[in-house]
Amino acid sequence: MIRTGSDRKLVTPSEPEQQAKDMKRLLAKAEQQIRKLQEKVADQKQQIREFQAQAKHEDGLAAEREELKAEIADLKGEIRELIRANREQVENLEALRAENAKLKAGTKVQSPSNRATGADLRGSPQPLLS
Repeated sequence: MIRTGSDRKLVTPSEPEQQAKDMKRLLAKAEQQIRKLQEKVADQKQQIREFQAQAKHEDGLAAEREELKAEIADLKGEIRELIRANREQVENLEALRAENAKLKAGTKVQSPSNRATGADLRGSPQPLLS
Protein backbone atom coordinates (compact mmCIF):
# COMPACT_ATOMS: atom_id res chain seq x y z
CA MET A 1 0.00 0.00 0.00
CA ILE A 2 1.37 3.26 -1.07
CA ARG A 3 0.57 6.31 0.84
CA THR A 4 -0.08 9.41 -1.11
CA GLY A 5 -0.63 11.78 1.74
CA SER A 6 0.92 12.38 5.03
CA ASP A 7 -0.59 10.88 8.04
CA ARG A 8 1.16 13.33 10.25
CA LYS A 9 -0.87 15.47 12.54
CA LEU A 10 -0.76 19.21 12.11
CA VAL A 11 1.91 20.49 14.38
CA THR A 12 0.54 22.83 17.01
CA PRO A 13 2.93 24.92 18.97
CA SER A 14 3.65 23.71 22.38
CA GLU A 15 2.36 25.62 25.38
CA PRO A 16 5.70 27.39 26.10
CA GLU A 17 6.10 28.40 22.45
CA GLN A 18 2.59 29.85 22.42
CA GLN A 19 3.30 31.77 25.61
CA ALA A 20 6.51 33.13 24.08
CA LYS A 21 4.60 34.36 20.98
CA ASP A 22 1.93 35.92 23.15
CA MET A 23 4.58 37.63 25.25
CA LYS A 24 6.31 38.97 22.12
CA ARG A 25 3.01 40.39 20.87
CA LEU A 26 2.34 41.98 24.26
CA LEU A 27 5.87 43.35 24.37
CA ALA A 28 5.50 44.87 20.89
CA LYS A 29 2.20 46.50 21.88
CA ALA A 30 3.73 47.79 25.11
CA GLU A 31 6.73 49.22 23.23
CA GLN A 32 4.39 50.91 20.75
CA GLN A 33 2.37 52.37 23.61
CA ILE A 34 5.59 53.58 25.29
CA ARG A 35 6.64 55.33 22.06
CA LYS A 36 3.25 57.02 21.80
CA LEU A 37 3.45 58.16 25.42
CA GLN A 38 7.00 59.44 24.91
CA GLU A 39 5.84 61.46 21.91
CA LYS A 40 2.95 62.79 23.98
CA VAL A 41 5.33 63.77 26.80
CA ALA A 42 7.63 65.52 24.30
CA ASP A 43 4.66 67.44 22.88
CA GLN A 44 3.55 68.43 26.37
CA LYS A 45 7.07 69.58 27.27
CA GLN A 46 7.10 71.76 24.15
CA GLN A 47 3.70 73.14 25.09
CA ILE A 48 4.96 73.90 28.61
CA ARG A 49 7.95 75.79 27.15
CA GLU A 50 5.59 77.80 24.96
CA PHE A 51 3.34 78.57 27.93
CA GLN A 52 6.34 79.64 30.00
CA ALA A 53 7.52 81.96 27.21
CA GLN A 54 4.02 83.39 26.91
CA ALA A 55 3.80 83.89 30.70
CA LYS A 56 7.18 85.63 30.71
CA HIS A 57 6.03 87.91 27.89
CA GLU A 58 2.80 88.69 29.74
CA ASP A 59 4.76 89.45 32.91
CA GLY A 60 6.85 91.92 30.93
CA LEU A 61 3.72 93.51 29.53
CA ALA A 62 2.20 93.73 33.01
CA ALA A 63 5.34 95.44 34.34
CA GLU A 64 5.33 97.86 31.42
CA ARG A 65 1.64 98.53 32.04
CA GLU A 66 2.36 99.40 35.68
CA GLU A 67 5.16 101.74 34.62
CA LEU A 68 2.84 103.44 32.16
CA LYS A 69 0.13 103.78 34.79
CA ALA A 70 2.63 105.48 37.12
CA GLU A 71 3.80 107.75 34.31
CA ILE A 72 0.19 108.66 33.49
CA ALA A 73 -0.48 109.48 37.14
CA ASP A 74 2.62 111.71 37.17
CA LEU A 75 1.51 113.44 33.98
CA LYS A 76 -1.96 114.01 35.41
CA GLY A 77 -0.34 115.70 38.42
CA GLU A 78 1.78 117.85 36.13
CA ILE A 79 -1.28 118.79 34.09
CA ARG A 80 -3.15 119.83 37.23
CA GLU A 81 -0.19 121.95 38.32
CA LEU A 82 0.10 123.57 34.88
CA ILE A 83 -3.63 124.33 34.82
CA ARG A 84 -3.40 125.91 38.26
CA ALA A 85 -0.38 128.00 37.20
CA ASN A 86 -2.14 128.98 33.97
CA ARG A 87 -5.22 130.12 35.90
CA GLU A 88 -2.99 132.24 38.14
CA GLN A 89 -1.38 133.78 35.08
CA VAL A 90 -4.79 134.52 33.58
CA GLU A 91 -5.89 136.16 36.83
CA ASN A 92 -2.69 138.23 36.91
CA LEU A 93 -3.14 139.20 33.26
CA GLU A 94 -6.75 140.23 33.85
CA ALA A 95 -5.71 142.29 36.89
CA LEU A 96 -2.97 143.99 34.87
CA ARG A 97 -5.36 144.71 32.01
CA ALA A 98 -7.88 146.20 34.45
CA GLU A 99 -5.14 148.32 36.03
CA ASN A 100 -3.92 149.37 32.61
CA ALA A 101 -7.46 150.34 31.57
CA LYS A 102 -7.85 152.39 34.79
CA LEU A 103 -4.56 154.15 34.17
CA LYS A 104 -5.47 154.89 30.57
CA ALA A 105 -8.86 156.22 31.66
CA GLY A 106 -7.21 158.32 34.41
CA THR A 107 -4.71 159.72 31.94
CA LYS A 108 -7.44 160.72 29.51
CA VAL A 109 -9.40 162.42 32.29
CA GLN A 110 -6.35 164.22 33.71
CA SER A 111 -4.87 165.21 30.36
CA PRO A 112 -7.24 168.08 29.53
CA SER A 113 -7.11 169.49 33.06
CA ASN A 114 -3.32 169.14 33.22
CA ARG A 115 -2.93 170.99 29.96
CA ALA A 116 -5.02 173.79 31.26
CA THR A 117 -2.85 174.07 34.38
CA GLY A 118 0.33 173.54 32.37
CA ALA A 119 1.39 170.33 34.09
CA ASP A 120 3.87 168.04 32.33
CA LEU A 121 3.26 164.29 32.46
CA ARG A 122 6.64 163.31 31.07
CA GLY A 123 8.13 162.75 34.51
CA SER A 124 5.22 160.64 35.80
CA PRO A 125 5.30 156.83 35.68
CA GLN A 126 3.99 155.26 32.51
CA PRO A 127 1.17 152.66 32.63
CA LEU A 128 1.88 149.11 31.52
CA LEU A 129 0.45 148.33 28.11
CA SER A 130 -0.51 144.82 27.10
